[in-house]
Amino acid sequence: MTSYRLVIGIIVGVTMSFFSVFFYNMTVILEQIQLYAGTEPLKIASLLVGANFNFDMISYLADSPSILGFFAPELLAWIIIGYISGTISKGLKRGVIASMLVVVIVLLIWIILSIISRIDLMTLFQGSQLIETLGGIISAFIGVLIGGSVGGLISGPYEEFY
Repeated sequence: MTSYRLVIGIIVGVTMSFFSVFFYNMTVILEQIQLYAGTEPLKIASLLVGANFNFDMISYLADSPSILGFFAPELLAWIIIGYISGTISKGLKRGVIASMLVVVIVLLIWIILSIISRIDLMTLFQGSQLIETLGGIISAFIGVLIGGSVGGLISGPYEEFY
């Protein structure tokens, strides 16, 4: 039986993913939104969701990493999304599951919105862009793993009612 807390945590996390990076990094995303504001609302949604995957963990670790570079807006957004999803889900296991499912669902939403709004996805998955895209996906999973586990631990164990 599925827990209502788990489902609500996933829904809240997916909803937050549309605006989370926007709150941390408004100027860059506002410029992109203004380009497409009147013409294509699906492209705007795709940009808002795709902005979550901009921090490239692979390139960050391959270069000389600094502690300040680790606090990228995208990674902070995933940590907060994971924390809130994990807190709502209640429990370490459910917090991690909810936060990981949020990343998978957001990734699928991003791909579907990109297909519908006619954004070329092949450029994201070939050549040097492949490493950046995979680095963004890996950093999303690392962020929600941290946030979901902390949120799940803080909220306490999940009590099942029989």
